[in-house]
Amino acid sequence: MFTRRNTNKDDEKQKQIERFYILLKALMDELFDYAPKSGHVKMPFNVSFGLIHDQRDSILLTGLDQRTGKKLYLYNVRLIGQMFEDKKKQMIEDKTANTLFSWIADVCSLYIRPFVYEYVVNTQHRGKGAADRTTRQIVRGFLKRLVNDPDLKYVLDTIKG
Repeated sequence: MFTRRNTNKDDEKQKQIERFYILLKALMDELFDYAPKSGHVKMPFNVSFGLIHDQRDSILLTGLDQRTGKKLYLYNVRLIGQMFEDKKKQMIEDKTANTLFSWIADVCSLYIRPFVYEYVVNTQHRGKGAADRTTRQIVRGFLKRLVNDPDLKYVLDTIKG
């Protein structure tokens, strides 16, 4: 009986981890699709994006895919998960979705910030303040679309599951 209970807890934890990965991947895919269409940033082309669990403290790791030769941008799920755990208690106490959406906005900012900085600061030769404003503008527009666009409903459905 004791081992069965542990197995059920392990199964539930595994399901939660899988849903967390699905949510992050869906957010990443949709945001990277949305960002260049917003007109505020040029996303790199011929690259791959993904998630990785890494012990380093860097949120974004880069490398080359040995099979395809594409540049890889890998986001450290361990750090994103820590951000979630830090806000989890606040999310539970919050009777609205505000804290959850605050966390989603933070994650989206992490995803898009390096590319906004590259474009706004290095290509447009504007300041870091302009890059921060542009990042916020893209994330705000994306969150508005996430909430209002029925085609993006599947992203948030992951949370309910």
